[in-house]
Amino acid sequence: MTPEVDRARAVLPGAFDVLLGGINIHGTQPIGEFGRNHLMGIWREVQATTGQAFGFKLPTPLIYNSTLPCIAVQAVRELVGAPPFDYLHRLQARFFVEGMDINNLEVLSATASDCGLDAEAFLRAAGSERVRAAVRFQMSTSRDFGTNALPSVLGERSGKRRLLAGGYLSAEALLEFARHPATP
Repeated sequence: MTPEVDRARAVLPGAFDVLLGGINIHGTQPIGEFGRNHLMGIWREVQATTGQAFGFKLPTPLIYNSTLPCIAVQAVRELVGAPPFDYLHRLQARFFVEGMDINNLEVLSATASDCGLDAEAFLRAAGSERVRAAVRFQMSTSRDFGTNALPSVLGERSGKRRLLAGGYLSAEALLEFARHPATP
């Protein structure tokens, strides 16, 4: 959904944010052939729906758990003081297109450097309990809203959020939600 999010953000800067939900956050074992084939099937469906390019390759071994990448995204948020869309989109390309292991701290740090951040500051932030607690809170919060699909879109009005959609949305739909937020 990256191009759609970027198009919507260009029209309404500051109207969108990232709430980390996590994927398979309890996974600890490398996925096998069945898991790899399953992911490839999902990616083919996503590509057919969105037109997004996929590299259709996965690192070996792959522990499919997004906790560390989520920590990295939050660390970047802490460093830049804004929603970390650029870093998140770069990580997505590293994994989905380039087939890189984004559960590798060196890859995460190099990606932060590619985005103009100091690698040492990134590593300090990623290792901080503050960042890790923020990620745990966001994952818990996203689940409280019933986010079973990623991405999901939450609307907010008067400080209250509700789930508006789960899955792919066009820029037009995102803008409609942003212009007419959820009614509590």
